[in-house]
Amino acid sequence: MMRFGFLSRFGALKALIVKEFQIIWSDPKNRIMIILPPILQLGLFAFAATFEVDHIPLAVYDKDRTEISRALIDKIAHTPAVERVYPVDNPADLTRLIDTQTVYGALTIPQGFASRIYQETPVSVQLILDGRKSNTVQIMQGYLTQIISAFQYEIQSVSFPPPVVRIVLRHWFNPNLDYQWFIVISLTGVLAMVMMLSITALAVAQEKELGTFDQIIVSPLSSFEILIGKSVPALLIALMDVTIMIIAGVFMFGIPIAGSVSVLYACIVSFLLSIAGIGLFISTLCQTQQQAILGVFAFLAPTFLLSGYVTPIENMPLFVQRLDVINPLTYFFVLMKGIFLKDISAATIWANVWPLLIISVCTMAFTTWFFNKRLD
Repeated sequence: MMRFGFLSRFGALKALIVKEFQIIWSDPKNRIMIILPPILQLGLFAFAATFEVDHIPLAVYDKDRTEISRALIDKIAHTPAVERVYPVDNPADLTRLIDTQTVYGALTIPQGFASRIYQETPVSVQLILDGRKSNTVQIMQGYLTQIISAFQYEIQSVSFPPPVVRIVLRHWFNPNLDYQWFIVISLTGVLAMVMMLSITALAVAQEKELGTFDQIIVSPLSSFEILIGKSVPALLIALMDVTIMIIAGVFMFGIPIAGSVSVLYACIVSFLLSIAGIGLFISTLCQTQQQAILGVFAFLAPTFLLSGYVTPIENMPLFVQRLDVINPLTYFFVLMKGIFLKDISAATIWANVWPLLIISVCTMAFTTWFFNKRLD
């Protein structure tokens, strides 16, 4: 008898999961929205959302007008990061180019530049940067500093003492500092979160708006089983999208997977379960799909900005860092980058998986309680 009751409830749960799949998959527009946008966004953002700075326009005011100063300008002009050099003859033109944002910065070479180099005496050049583009000009400053520092060693007629300390630089885990490795890995988590959150947040709200919510209530399933039935289709669809993005990352962008693939998918499932709980809670709170969509956007913005994707978490205020312990995306970034690039230890994996499991259990428990309260 107990076995028959279990089979009956399992059959009802299976029917609910199949129904959810049919609702999501029956509409051709839904099929396109599920598969196509994540792939297009991954390809677009992987090339567009770059941390590299190139095609730099730069103004140069050469007061020295010597062979040495012209050689420096030529070296800067032929640097791959510099798109164009604008020579100016007076400070007014230099100011105008910066004010109109024609250039990102201006380099002024003083009179006596060449003679001081020949005399091996210190010489300063002035670099004016457009503070409106703070991140860009900081990277640009690093480029130009390296170019000018290396220039003195390339002058044939002047000898310089060798440096006392020689730095040998090596980059672990990303030897070529390929920014696409970071972008693609991070975007996989962001796009999976958006997909999972969108489907689960609309699950209950859609039933309420269409008037079919009462049919689910009278089913033999408990509130928790109804929420599970709403989560499983979204979980499988999100896993499918993540798999496509991982394949694209490996074969299109050459990103290695240093760790175990099975452990990687276990971490992905933990992350998606935590997002499912949050999405269902949003859906339970809302009465219409429009409200659910607004709730999704209200959750996505702070989650993304505080995850460490844009700004290092260590640079944030202390109270924000403490608030970030409930951000699933923070843990997922650590897991994805660690398993893809470093093959992190089991202890590190568990240290980032158990918070995701706690978030999943707490959100699902609170959603079930609130769901029952709404039914009452």
